[in-house]
Amino acid sequence: MNKHIRNILTVAVITLVVTSCKDEFFTIEGKFSDGGTQNIRALYVTDYETLQSEWITMTNGHFNLTGINYDWTVVYLINNKKDIIARAAVKNGDNITITGSMSDPRHITVEGNDANEEWNQFMVQNAALYSSTDRAPLNHAIEKYVDANPGRISSTLLLLNDYANLPNTTNVDTLFKRISIDARPSGLVNNYFALSQQLDREKSRNNIPSLMLYSSQDTITTIITARYKATLMYFWNKKDNQKNAIGQLKQLYGRHEEKGRLQIVDIMMSPDSIGWKKTLERDSTEWNHYWAPGGTLNRNLVNININSTPYYIVVTSMGKQLYRGNSIEEAIAATDKQME
Repeated sequence: MNKHIRNILTVAVITLVVTSCKDEFFTIEGKFSDGGTQNIRALYVTDYETLQSEWITMTNGHFNLTGINYDWTVVYLINNKKDIIARAAVKNGDNITITGSMSDPRHITVEGNDANEEWNQFMVQNAALYSSTDRAPLNHAIEKYVDANPGRISSTLLLLNDYANLPNTTNVDTLFKRISIDARPSGLVNNYFALSQQLDREKSRNNIPSLMLYSSQDTITTIITARYKATLMYFWNKKDNQKNAIGQLKQLYGRHEEKGRLQIVDIMMSPDSIGWKKTLERDSTEWNHYWAPGGTLNRNLVNININSTPYYIVVTSMGKQLYRGNSIEEAIAATDKQME
C-alpha cells in the first residue's frame, strides 16, 4: 500500500475513534472570574432517572466536568451555600463552556450547543424579570417565547426550569402542546421531574427550622413548631382556588382544636401584600396568617424547596417532616395520624 495512502487511512481511523469516544460522554468546562479555589457541586439526573451528585474542585476559577447521558438532561452547578450558579442542558457529544461571575448568574455565558445559547440569551435579555419577586412578567415573557419558537429545545428548557408554579398552572399543558415533539425530548422532560422529586426527597429528610415571616399584624414573627404535637403549613398564592382547601382545613382544626396541640399556619407566597391584606379582611379562619416577601425566593424558604402552590408540609414538635407535597388529603391524613 502506498505510504501516503496508509498515513491518510491511519489519521482517518484515529479521527473516527476519537470522535466516537467523544460521542460517549459530555464535558462542561468553566471559568468564573471570582471563583477562586473551592468545591462546587454538580447535580443532574441520568438516563436511568438516578440522581447524580458529585463535587468538583475549582482551581483559580477553572473547573471541568465529564459525564454520560445519552438523552438530554440539565446539569445544575451549586456552590457550598446551595445556590445555583449555572445551568447547562447537555447530552453525550456536547462540549459546553461556561464563563462569567459566580456572583452574577443572570449574566454568565453558556456556549456549546444551540439550546444552551438560546436559553442563556433569553436569561441575559430578561435578567431584570428573573430578579423580580413578581414572577408574572417572567411567565408572560416565557409564554411569548414559546409561541414564537415552538421548534426550539430552549422553549422546553424555559418552561421546565424557569416558568413559575409549573406543576399547578392550568395553562402549562397547553404551552407544552405548542412545542413540537422534536423540541421536547422525553429524556429532558422525564429527567426534570425526576430531579424535582429527588430534591424533594432530600429536603424531606431535613428538619424544618423555625421560620421568620411577616404576620398579619405587620410584625416579623417566628413560627415555632416545638409547642405543638403537629403543625400543618399551608403555602398558597392568591391565584389558587382556596375554597376547597380552607373548608377541609377548618374541619381538621375543629377536630383537634380542644386539645390545643395542633397548629395550622397559612403562608401567602404572592408578592402583593395589599392583596393579601384584603383577602384576610374577608377571612374567618382562626389560625395564624403569614406572608413571605419574595415568595419561593424568600431567604427563609429557599432551602425548604417550595416550587409550587398550593403546598403542604406537616411537621412534629421537633420539626421532623411527616408529609410534604401538593395533596391536601394526604397532608390532613398525616396530621390526623400524628394527633391520635
